[in-house]
Amino acid sequence: MSAKDENQVVNVDEEDVVDFKEIPQERALEILRASHEGLTSAEAEERLFAYGPNKLPESSRNPLLVYLGYMWNPLAWAMEAAAIIAIALLDYVDFVLIVALLFVNATISFVEESNADRAIKALTSALAPKAKVLRDGEPVSIEAQYLVPGDIVVIRLGDIVPADVKVLNEGDGTPESETPLQCDQAALTGESLPVKKFSGDVCFSGSTIKQGERHCVVYATGMDTFFGRAAALLGETDNVANIQKIMTKIGAMCLLTIGVWVVIELGVGFGVYNHSCYGGDGYCPILTNILVIIVGGIPIAMPTVLSVTLALGAFKLAKDGAIVSRMSAVEEMAGMDILCSDKTGTLTLNKLTVDVATCDPAGKFTIEDVLKYGALSANTVTEEPIDMVLFESYSDSHLIKENYTLKKFIPFNPVDKYTVAHLVENSTGKYIQVMKGAPQVVVRACKNAKEIEEDCTKKINEYAGRGYRALGVALHEGEGTPSWNLVGLVPLFDPPRHDTANTIEKCIDMGISVKMITGDQLLIGKETAKQLGMGTNMFTTEALLKAKQGFGLVDGHISVEDLVEQADGFAEVFPEHKHMIVKILQDKGHMIGMTGDGVNDAPALKKANVGIAVADATDAARGAADIVLTEPGLYTIVGAVIGARKIFQRMTTYARYTVAMTFRVCFTFGLLTVIYDWFFPTILIVLLAVFNDGAMIALSKDKVVPSHVPNRWNLNSIFMTGIVYGLYLTLSSWVFFYLMTHMTFFEDKLGMFSLDERQASLESWCTNFIPERGYTLGTPISDIYTLTQPQLDAGYGSVTALNQCMTEQKYVRGSMSRAALYLQVSISGQALVFVVRTMAFSWISIAGMWTYIAFLGAQFCATLIAVFGFNGYTFPPNPIDDCEFCTLSSGGFNPFFAKREVPIYGTEAVYTASVIGCTYYVVAAWIWAAIWSFGLDPIKWMMHYILNEEGIRQQSFYETFFNKPPQAPQGLNARVSLRSSMSRMSMGRASVGRVSMAGAQCGGIPGHGAALNAPRSLVARASIVRVSATGPVHGK
Repeated sequence: MSAKDENQVVNVDEEDVVDFKEIPQERALEILRASHEGLTSAEAEERLFAYGPNKLPESSRNPLLVYLGYMWNPLAWAMEAAAIIAIALLDYVDFVLIVALLFVNATISFVEESNADRAIKALTSALAPKAKVLRDGEPVSIEAQYLVPGDIVVIRLGDIVPADVKVLNEGDGTPESETPLQCDQAALTGESLPVKKFSGDVCFSGSTIKQGERHCVVYATGMDTFFGRAAALLGETDNVANIQKIMTKIGAMCLLTIGVWVVIELGVGFGVYNHSCYGGDGYCPILTNILVIIVGGIPIAMPTVLSVTLALGAFKLAKDGAIVSRMSAVEEMAGMDILCSDKTGTLTLNKLTVDVATCDPAGKFTIEDVLKYGALSANTVTEEPIDMVLFESYSDSHLIKENYTLKKFIPFNPVDKYTVAHLVENSTGKYIQVMKGAPQVVVRACKNAKEIEEDCTKKINEYAGRGYRALGVALHEGEGTPSWNLVGLVPLFDPPRHDTANTIEKCIDMGISVKMITGDQLLIGKETAKQLGMGTNMFTTEALLKAKQGFGLVDGHISVEDLVEQADGFAEVFPEHKHMIVKILQDKGHMIGMTGDGVNDAPALKKANVGIAVADATDAARGAADIVLTEPGLYTIVGAVIGARKIFQRMTTYARYTVAMTFRVCFTFGLLTVIYDWFFPTILIVLLAVFNDGAMIALSKDKVVPSHVPNRWNLNSIFMTGIVYGLYLTLSSWVFFYLMTHMTFFEDKLGMFSLDERQASLESWCTNFIPERGYTLGTPISDIYTLTQPQLDAGYGSVTALNQCMTEQKYVRGSMSRAALYLQVSISGQALVFVVRTMAFSWISIAGMWTYIAFLGAQFCATLIAVFGFNGYTFPPNPIDDCEFCTLSSGGFNPFFAKREVPIYGTEAVYTASVIGCTYYVVAAWIWAAIWSFGLDPIKWMMHYILNEEGIRQQSFYETFFNKPPQAPQGLNARVSLRSSMSRMSMGRASVGRVSMAGAQCGGIPGHGAALNAPRSLVARASIVRVSATGPVHGK
């Protein structure tokens, strides 16, 4: 038999069904061809090849469908409706441009988000869950995806079970001699409480170990696990991200505005101006102008800009050490105003050392005895920090394994708070039991507890006053029920990180209150708080529970909510207390961030708005967290908050811009049509969207100043300011239009050719010009032009020269005024971005390089279009060629109107929205846009003052004008005051589907990111595996 055959799980009949929960341990090992010493590296490699990696197949989507999905949303539907109208009117150019705009936005979204997603996945690969496995007889740590059936794994408190496993016997195999595992299977089976797992029981992949430590044999991996089978049957659930809800609400407001103006234009166009509408290009100006409102008002680039901004921002955060597992957590981190931080490992170094000189031996024991028995109490296999520091602090630790044999080890759990090691001295055969744990617990367990408790409590308080953490060590010689003798107290010191004090100060500057939530004693917490410059208004959970039970005033606080909000922290906290604290603060309207690293932190991490798993956190903590830090300490969180606020600032910049532009386009061109029966070409509005909205992609990399206070989506503010900006810009365009087409301002003041379209002006000019061309005012145009037979049959030959001259002049002047107005709208619209991106004076606030490049590039193209025009496109239907009266008012033909096709008087074609280059009117458009842009900043400050955006009423003019942060408030009351200045318009916090974190989310199965509750029928058959020559497969 070959080596590969020997490593197959085949010692059963072909296609036998095996229930690993029911069969004995030895039979399971026989079927799996495994032993207590584990597999060799060669065997593991062979089996990995045979069974594949221990992970679920990564979900793959058809790239084409993903790409087309970017064109499947309400905003895209409106654009698609516009494309249908364009093709129905035989307006092929506009149809092609609208469709191209849709594809350009989809392409940018697809490419940018795909690139960012690939980069984040590459960074998260370093976070793949680990498994402790016996290979070649030695314990090693490997990535969970390399586990194979037959592997012997060690699972313990805080681990997420990496595969389906069977618990191996401990001790002599009797229930009395073993410590069961506490296994939380809620995510798999719906059981609310952890389940005890004894020898022979099975644990399923994805469940969390809440207590205990055991050796287990792997019997199923990857898709063969219970988790894999259930996931394959149940599939995944897609949640709607908060940003999607925000985009939907903004889009709905824009569509509502567009809808109102469409109804108004249709009513006025057909009911008041009596326009006709026939199929074909140029025969239905009202419907053509409807395209202007639809295309110009829809923020078609909004999904692209916001999604790309979020994706690129998340990638930047990942590079800076904060990997986002839930994209909408970026928004919530930007709005975080209270950070509940674990002490150990986050505020401190988590590098415990024993202060040997201050060890306190009890009775006849010496310091050397304390160190010795402390080392004997340690289980170095699990590499727990406390175990390792106790072991390494004993000078003869290298002799322990030689002199003693560990028979049994009862691991630590958050409820009992102690460990017990059962050892035999090799030279004498003497059996001893060594306990270590929380000093109060150990002291109370001793037989002379009443005699020593008072002195020990004083010593414990003395340690706490110095910032030390105490451990108690007790000894019992012999087997059976122990009668403990206290060996002594061991002081452990975990110094604060060097950067923590500065980091906390920065958090306060940013309006974030930092609360210490620690399981350590109150005195230790206060001492650490003093060293870090934090407040020392801290309480134990006893005070918290007393306040919750409503026993009147507790330390001057009227209620538990008041106590939690005003406190600087809590000590001696259990997991359920952390969850309670987070919930109370959330109910008070705060956005809560919670840091943690252990399994006991997981409930609070999941409950918090932003759960933050610190560096080296357990799989359970990572799975519950929204953001996983890859660098130690709190400073990474500050950097992540700043990054999140920058991302939020970029998104709100575009949101304000796009809402303002929707109102501006709809009101500007809607009013011009309704009041003056004047139309704008669809092609220019499409180009406006292409250049201006396309350039908004640069906002995703804009240089922004993060907010001084936590952010919120305030849609009331966005809509109100958008309306004000939009109406102001509408006024600027209307005045510019009025000066060009209804006054002689530019002609009289600047000597420019006239674009005046008033009837009297046109009639006066034509009365003087027609005789110069050798015609009388009443000459029929059939004597001037060569008309087609259909034109003659329609009676157009009798149109007088005066009427045709006025028509041609109005057509030419209107076509040039459209080019000039297009440029003014384009410049002033995109310039709004520089105003809304900052609270400071926009002319002195430096934006990102790409923002300037995008603006200059877009407006350079717009200027060229305005100068040269489109030679009269859109061409009027049924025109006259080689027009006689279409000169400039100053004489001579427009050099950019070589086609010289004009409509005939009295036809619907006179309303054709054509474009002819406006030559030096572009200078007027640039100057006009620049002049009116100076009014935007005062409007911004006025609106922000009225709405109290970012606490502007509390800032000085200097701080607002130059965007300088206000002086950092001092003390709790100042922090509360700062937070109270924020807008409370939180728009809901729906989660987007979590990134899989290479398996950390669901625990141990890389590539899958969703929890599930399996149906009862599936749970009943969870441990049944079909065993064949090709490996274990779950029963049907």
